[in-house]
Amino acid sequence: MKVKEVFKECQKRLKNCSIETYRSDCLFLISHLLGIHPSLLALKEEEEFFHLPELEKLIEKRCKERIPVQHLLGEWDCLGRTFKVFPRVLAPRGATEILIETTIGLIEEKFDHKKEIKGLEIGTGTGCISINLLLEFPNLQMVGVEIDPTAVENTIENAKSYGVLDRFKVIKGDIFTLCGEFKNSNQRFGFIVSNPPYIAEEDREKLPPEVLYENPVALFGGKFGTKFHEFYATHCKELLNPNGFMVLEFEPFQKEHLQKFFQSHGWKVEFVKDFAGKERVLVAYPI
Repeated sequence: MKVKEVFKECQKRLKNCSIETYRSDCLFLISHLLGIHPSLLALKEEEEFFHLPELEKLIEKRCKERIPVQHLLGEWDCLGRTFKVFPRVLAPRGATEILIETTIGLIEEKFDHKKEIKGLEIGTGTGCISINLLLEFPNLQMVGVEIDPTAVENTIENAKSYGVLDRFKVIKGDIFTLCGEFKNSNQRFGFIVSNPPYIAEEDREKLPPEVLYENPVALFGGKFGTKFHEFYATHCKELLNPNGFMVLEFEPFQKEHLQKFFQSHGWKVEFVKDFAGKERVLVAYPI
């Protein structure tokens, strides 16, 4: 079969399985098996496709087990860089790219690039946030906190592959404990960045199976989904240098609550919108 025929059949199969992202999923799966970037698939339409058994297995897993395409591939791009994605580790998403780009812009604006900068990431996952930042700023040192041991391994492997592990200290632990330890040891950071768990616990039953495939530790942020944000606002201010800042991802419906909560705890807050015009990133400055 030619590539264009395989692509058409793949879409039909996934659509029949009630997978809404059937077209993009097939684009990524077939491109992956061909070893090309998805943007180049159209150039291969008339070529013969020699990976039908492998594609069949992927389609079966996507349909029957509802494994997200990122985990079927075992890798995913973030800001043009490819990161390995271990099973159950939260894969990079579009909103996280906005989080990273916002942090890059603030680092460029706030810091002297001739001096060492130190940042803290809470919940490293694949490591895509810190690694992208480290690759942009050679004078940056990052500390990453991650409670999931698989995610710790995932972060370290990606950091090694990009050659930044010497500037990236990854700590396995719980920020609810480590925040106090950092304060007691007088550790201070220029900024804190985090894509924390922010799905409201009461929304668990509404989630599609693809989301539930991810480790729940990386998904659920307690009632209303803001448990971690509120902890950061309440307890982590002392971790920042006087001119420091915090950058957090959140759900748009949480904006008003987070704005009031941070302001009531002595923070100045700003919001950054995604491509759909919805606020997805909170920037907080201690005052």
